[in-house]
Amino acid sequence: MTEEEKILRFIGLAMRAGKVVSGFDAVVSAVRSGNAELLIISRDISANTLNKLMDKIAECDASVEAYGFSRAGDLGDAIGRPDRAVLAITDKGFAGKLALMIEEFDDTKEICE
Repeated sequence: MTEEEKILRFIGLAMRAGKVVSGFDAVVSAVRSGNAELLIISRDISANTLNKLMDKIAECDASVEAYGFSRAGDLGDAIGRPDRAVLAITDKGFAGKLALMIEEFDDTKEICE
C-alpha cells in the first residue's frame, strides 16, 4: 500500500467517525462556524473553484491549515461519495494526524488566513 493510499484510508476512517465535511458549501460553513480544523483541497481543483473558496475563507476571521492532496475522484472514493474537490476535517486529533501524514508524503502546504 502506498503512502497516498494510507492517507486516503485514514480520511475514510475520519469520515466513518463523522469528522469529515465535504463539498464547497458545507466546507465554507464549517470554516465560518469555526468547526474546520484542516482543509484538504484536491490538486485538480479548478482555478475558479479554488479562487472562490479562498475568497470565502478570507471573509472569515478564522485561520485554517489547508493542504493540496490527491485528486477529486480519489478524495470522493475515500469518503464513499462522488468526486470532492475540498474536504474539511472537524476533529483536532484526525486533523493533526492527517497534517503530519500529508507533510511526510509531500511538503506542499498552504495556510489560509
